Amino acid sequence: MDFSTIKKTVGIFVLSMVAVSGFAQDIIARQAPSDKRLKDIRNVKLNNTAAISADLNNPAANIYTDWTDNLRSCTGAVPANYKIDLRGFCMPTTNRKINSNFGPRWGRQHEGMDVKVYIGDTIRAAFDGKVRICKYNGGGYGYYIVIRHPNGLETLYGHLSKQIVKKDQVVRAGEPIGLGGNTGRSNGSHLHFETRVLGQPIDPALMFDFVHQDVVSDYFVLQNGISKGNSVQSASTISTGSAQGNNRTARK
Repeated sequence: MDFSTIKKTVGIFVLSMVAVSGFAQDIIARQAPSDKRLKDIRNVKLNNTAAISADLNNPAANIYTDWTDNLRSCTGAVPANYKIDLRGFCMPTTNRKINSNFGPRWGRQHEGMDVKVYIGDTIRAAFDGKVRICKYNGGGYGYYIVIRHPNGLETLYGHLSKQIVKKDQVVRAGEPIGLGGNTGRSNGSHLHFETRVLGQPIDPALMFDFVHQDVVSDYFVLQNGISKGNSVQSASTISTGSAQGNNRTARK
């Protein structure tokens, strides 16, 4: 091979390397925005996860100013027309039979709804939240659990045969929290289910339809605000309603 041939070959090789280098840089340049977008997406996911985690560790902190194991002694404030998001729910039980509704009963106020369950039936959290109370009350609820949710509600599950969560435990909607039972002041196995805001009981039937295993609407609106120290307001002080356009027909 003579010198001119070698020179020509080297020139072709150098030009090829330059072309490859330029192509590689072009790929890197095009890839950089994609990498940045992927990084941004990951950051959003991480931030959302952190926000959700913080929300569950201190649920409804915009409403409540305390965290105690006293059911009715809650402090905080709810503005007028406060919208409670019922999406992301899970029915506490798949049983549909209602034994007793919210309201006056046997000369006293029945502050929840009794749903027929059998001893050992799985009871599930209605929404994501954090367990505020996990106690036994022999003259009333028996073994019961209270969960505070980020949407502002607190749900109570009474007469359980067993509690399978602990106080301050974070739970997800649909997660098993206890087993159906007949403990406390109870005549036959059932789930006593309550919904409360700032310790104030609200008729669960305004939000949960056990017969159809669904929520009544996507949102529930507290039309009158609540502001409380350590006193419990009468049920008559709360006016309730559903957000317009979010009735059962709209959900079908």
